[in-house]
Amino acid sequence: MKSKPESERHERQDWAIVLIILLIGFLCVIVAGQWALRFSPSWTLDADMESNIDLNSEFLTSKPSGFFEPIDPAILTQPVWVNVFLTPGADFVTGTPLPPPTATVPTEPATIPVATNTIFVTNTTIPTNTFIWLPLPATSTRKPPNTSVPNTSAPPADTPTNTSPPPPPSADLNITNSDGATEYVPGNPVTYTIIVSNPFGPSNVTGATVTDIFPAEMLTHDWTCAGAAGATCSAGGSGDINDSVYLPVGSFVTYTVNGNTDAGLPVNLVNMASVSLPAGYTGPTPIDVTDTDALITTIAIPPEMASHDPPPTYNLTSGSTITLNTSIAVSGNPSWDLIYYELPTAGGIDMDLVLIEISDGYNWYTVLNWGGSGPDTNTNINVANPLFGGSETDNRHIDSSFLHDTTGVGIELDGVVPPNTYSYIRITAPAGDSGSDGCDIDAIVPLP
Repeated sequence: MKSKPESERHERQDWAIVLIILLIGFLCVIVAGQWALRFSPSWTLDADMESNIDLNSEFLTSKPSGFFEPIDPAILTQPVWVNVFLTPGADFVTGTPLPPPTATVPTEPATIPVATNTIFVTNTTIPTNTFIWLPLPATSTRKPPNTSVPNTSAPPADTPTNTSPPPPPSADLNITNSDGATEYVPGNPVTYTIIVSNPFGPSNVTGATVTDIFPAEMLTHDWTCAGAAGATCSAGGSGDINDSVYLPVGSFVTYTVNGNTDAGLPVNLVNMASVSLPAGYTGPTPIDVTDTDALITTIAIPPEMASHDPPPTYNLTSGSTITLNTSIAVSGNPSWDLIYYELPTAGGIDMDLVLIEISDGYNWYTVLNWGGSGPDTNTNINVANPLFGGSETDNRHIDSSFLHDTTGVGIELDGVVPPNTYSYIRITAPAGDSGSDGCDIDAIVPLP
């Protein structure tokens, strides 16, 4: 039998052993906890907790809004102890806090489809102090460390914007002015056609000014205007033109001017029209164009040319011209309209170089050009005719058998000039003829 002191000694040894075991166990728990805190978890678990339940099945999604117990808003708010009890590095995902209990929601339940393995929860009013269990997120992953380098550079400077004003509008206008004549006779009427256009722009032109101050030789002048391709102008007027027009790109306006000339002013007829761009436009301005008609000056028929009887004849010196008054009607007569007689020689004439033109008072038309570049096919001395042949040379002898009334050159005007009555004949002896002797004219006679 042990003594009492010895028994007490053994009891103290037993308690010491127990304390040592408890201390060692406590140290193991601390070491295991620190080990768990040091290493991130690598495990994942599906949201259905591997229960094989379809979270989007009709059983769960087709229930009325009151089927599920209301959710306690407290469990949707991240608790203060989350960083203590969650494994470091794991993400804690909570729902969006719901409105206060007094908030109203739509009467129709609104379901929000989410990914597979996610429960559809309908919106409803949630009383306080109630809750339901929600599945955890599908996976929990550790947030990767932020390895981006902070941007310490200065922000880029603002790119300067183009504040320069836009270029002004511009256009290159065009204007033509003509009465279709090169000469005129004082007292005769005259018609001008003036065309103003904006063929290439590049801008439309609003307010271009067209002007025409008619010459004193025009006693009267009435005008009309018409636009084309979108252009506009005044309809017409009397007197000088000073009109504002609108000219889109590719358009034009046409002025037609009718006037009478003064028979008492025997000078050249000069008419100038112009167009100017409005203020603010760039381009050529003003643009002027002038039409000049030379005065037709006639002389009385020389006595030597009064008839085609034998000498004397009229000698037109080399390089000179005469213009005579006449009256020649061209109306489709199939026979000769004009006969030109030269100095008779034995058995015919010695044809001189000569140029004959007729005019209606506005334009001249060539009807005979012996010695010119081509045959005079509208005459009886047509070298293209094999029976006549030869060439148009100065002083060429032409047998009377080819001539009209033995010495006359017959000239056909139909088909050569427009049908009209022609009041002027111009005869020219070209320079450079052999011997510079000009041409000897016996007569020039229109035929009815």
